[in-house]
Amino acid sequence: MQDAFKYDREILIEQFIKGSEVQVGILEDKALGAIEIVPKKEFYDFEAKYSPGMAEHILPARLPADIYEKVLRAGEEGHRALGCSGYSRVDFLVTAEGLCYILEVNTLPGMTDLSLLPEIARGSGIEFGELVERLISAATLKIAQ
Repeated sequence: MQDAFKYDREILIEQFIKGSEVQVGILEDKALGAIEIVPKKEFYDFEAKYSPGMAEHILPARLPADIYEKVLRAGEEGHRALGCSGYSRVDFLVTAEGLCYILEVNTLPGMTDLSLLPEIARGSGIEFGELVERLISAATLKIAQ
C-alpha cells in the first residue's frame, strides 16, 4: 500500500478471490459458451494473453453442468445490464464453491488468432468468417433523436 500511495492519495483495495478464469462469449445477445483460461505462469497477464503457448484454453470450461449454465446466464445478464447489443465477452472468476464473480464485460472483445470470442464461437460451430458476417449484420447505428 505504501508503494501505491506514492502515486495517488486514493487507492483501491480488493479482496483476493481464488477461482478459475472463465470467459463467456455472447453473440446476438445469447451465450455461445464458456472457456476456461489456465495461465502457464501464476497470473493471466499481458504475456499470457498475447503470447502463443502462455495459457491453456479449455473449451468448454471445466465446470459442473449447473455452474456452467449459471455462468452462461450470468454472462447474458451482465451483457444486458450494461445495455450491450450484438456481442460481448463477459469475464468471470468462478470459485471452487461455485460462486461466479463478474470481473468485466468486454464490449469490444479481441478478434485476433489468440482471442477468446472467436475461439468460443468456433467451439459452437461458428467459423471466423461467419462470426464476422453475423457481427456486421447485427450491428445497428443508434442516433439520438
